[in-house]
Amino acid sequence: MRRSTSRLAVLVSAALLLTGGELSASAQTSHATTYYVSPSGSDSRPGTATAPFEHIQKCATVMVAGDTCVITSGTYREHVVPAHDGTARARITYRAAAGADVVIDGTDEVSGWQRVTGADLSDLTSHDATLDGSPFASAVGDGHIYRTHVTLDPALPGNQVFFDGTPGVEAQWPYPGDNPLAPNMASAQSGTTTSLSDSALTQPEGFWKGARLTAHNWFVSETGTVTSSSVGSVTAASLPDCVGLSPNQRTAYSLSGKLALLGHAGEWYYADDTHTLYGWMKDGDDPSGHTVEAKQRNVGLDLSGRSYTSLDGLGVRATTVRTSASSSHDVIDRMTARYVSAYADLAPDPAMVTKPDGCAVLTAGESTSGIILDGQHNTFSNSTVDWSAGNGVVAMGSHNTVTDNTITHTDYLGSYAAGINVIGSDLTITHNTVAQAGRSDLNIDDKMTGAKVSGNEIAYNDFSGYNILVNDGGAIYVCCKIDLTGTVMHHNLLHDAAPGAAAAPAPGIYFDNGAYNATAYNNVAWNGTSYGVVLFNGDSTSGDRAYNNTSGTDSRAVSFNGAAYANVDVANNIGDTDGPDGVTRSHDLPYSTDPLFASPDTHDYSLQAQSPARASGVVKPPATDGYKGRRPDAGAYPYGVPKWTGGSSLRTTTVQAERYADSSGVARHAAGTGSVLGNFDGGDWVEYTGVDFGSGRTMFTGSIGDDPAYSGRQFAIHTDSRTGPVIGTVTVLNTGGFDTYTDQSTPIARTRGVHDVYLVALGSSPGIANIDRFAFTDPATKG
Repeated sequence: MRRSTSRLAVLVSAALLLTGGELSASAQTSHATTYYVSPSGSDSRPGTATAPFEHIQKCATVMVAGDTCVITSGTYREHVVPAHDGTARARITYRAAAGADVVIDGTDEVSGWQRVTGADLSDLTSHDATLDGSPFASAVGDGHIYRTHVTLDPALPGNQVFFDGTPGVEAQWPYPGDNPLAPNMASAQSGTTTSLSDSALTQPEGFWKGARLTAHNWFVSETGTVTSSSVGSVTAASLPDCVGLSPNQRTAYSLSGKLALLGHAGEWYYADDTHTLYGWMKDGDDPSGHTVEAKQRNVGLDLSGRSYTSLDGLGVRATTVRTSASSSHDVIDRMTARYVSAYADLAPDPAMVTKPDGCAVLTAGESTSGIILDGQHNTFSNSTVDWSAGNGVVAMGSHNTVTDNTITHTDYLGSYAAGINVIGSDLTITHNTVAQAGRSDLNIDDKMTGAKVSGNEIAYNDFSGYNILVNDGGAIYVCCKIDLTGTVMHHNLLHDAAPGAAAAPAPGIYFDNGAYNATAYNNVAWNGTSYGVVLFNGDSTSGDRAYNNTSGTDSRAVSFNGAAYANVDVANNIGDTDGPDGVTRSHDLPYSTDPLFASPDTHDYSLQAQSPARASGVVKPPATDGYKGRRPDAGAYPYGVPKWTGGSSLRTTTVQAERYADSSGVARHAAGTGSVLGNFDGGDWVEYTGVDFGSGRTMFTGSIGDDPAYSGRQFAIHTDSRTGPVIGTVTVLNTGGFDTYTDQSTPIARTRGVHDVYLVALGSSPGIANIDRFAFTDPATKG
């Protein structure tokens, strides 16, 4: 039954008078209305199940406390700004309909494409001499380049263009490939703070003027504008005075922002002055026969200032969701978020609280990118975030919770943005899986937090694949001179630093430059975590604690790189520990003693019955709480106590790729991870029988290896037969080699029940990919 506005107003006024302003639960909910939205609806309709609205914003405008908006499957290209708050007893809820795939999309489709002709090239060259003989000129001559006029929102922090659902590459030199976390970059042969030299820069004098210089140097990523160039060198302005561009800083760099560089399939360039978008489709075809989209909305659903609002089962793409400092008790649950932030220029974060210095650029994107959870008592849970130039999620404010999420492929510009960025107090960060980050999986730094970060719990997370683009970071990174009283980091899995990270500090937990009153216990680290589970770097004031941590494969458990410590306690760790002045060490099990782990080959670092770590520890609450036996054990897994686990509980169906039931053209291949699916070339296929999709799966994630020369090839996912329904198509990204495996994801049509699954390589070209395993997941279903 629909509301009677006048009757409702009378009831509300009477109830408020009787209750002193607080409406009872029954009064607030008895007149709650459920509205409906469908792409086929109309905002002039009443918003019922049979006459739905067309736009989510219509719901957002009319809903009041207690109301629900049920949204059917579709792509909603909107900027949704709710008008009203819920209450503690009557929340406002936006919910995907049962089984629906709802996507709030930050892009708009781009049309009106025309091929760039020779005459067009002549006209362009008359205004830009660098086009003469350029890769762009060659591509125009071959008929590959098209253009259209479109105005991209100038307020965006960066542009992003999609070709058939896959992000295109902004034109740059050298061609970076299609994976921003594994870009092909040039290397400086010499350099200063503002310039670099490289014999590969063969372009004539002045060619690079006005281009964007992007560099990754040791632990800093930076961008600047080239002011002058000559053969073999470039000089840029607006670069930070943090570290230089010299080879001893391991400077990798690229140059972009010039139309002349558009010379590779899958690239795009946007001319701000003429509002012209240029593109080269991956197949060289006319874009009019494809779907091309450009980012136009940075925030798709804006809960700034809103309270007691729930988002349930929604998706966002090429945009994000945010709350603000005045938001409270909002819940974002079961969300699928992809490409949540995009930008190319690095600048100090506007919310930085310390005085700007030469390294202020480190903060780029920290408070402005990713899912933004600010305010008090808000929750982001049971969700996936995949791909972001900056954060996956940033937790600000106080008493907010980030829990049970899977966050991948973040910080692909390599700043202090992270999979999870912590800029607040009394936050709960638990049971998340974070993998593949340009620098750290979780970051806390004083430039954004100030001198104290208190009351945060970071626990039961699985952090891996960090330090990909820059060095000298950790899975969890904390800097600098921060008082961490009341903040604890416990029961985290920390593993698999990027292969190049071993040359620099890459510990599991990195307390850098004098962070103090730090507590880390019952954490486990393995594979490439140089300096161990925990590293304390720089002189520390006092109060650090490191108890019952386990180093699974690396010799050190706890390391110190400083001379002055006081009241620092280290105990019950498995692995070597340092002992500078001011550090008390006791009951650690050294690396030279075999701890008899249960199954180290499968990274099970719990203890066998005969382990020398058993009953070798000393009581250190809370790390040893609940121990069995006469004394506590060393390490993170007390014997006889149920083994704890870290990471999200994402609903997952996992398949080992080499365990196919039938195939054509492929072969099992030995790799460092064991046996994998190899020889997967165009036209080949593999069959997997009886794959259980449960009550619904919407995402394919594969551990895939691909050589740069073969990236961009595709395979389709069919159900029930080789020619059955296609539920998704995977465009394979460069991983650096066929036996270098990283997780790659793509959405699939919602699929339920048990099906045979076929992976079918498209085209006829060789070298599609090697696949170790794959999984079908969905945060929006429970089984």
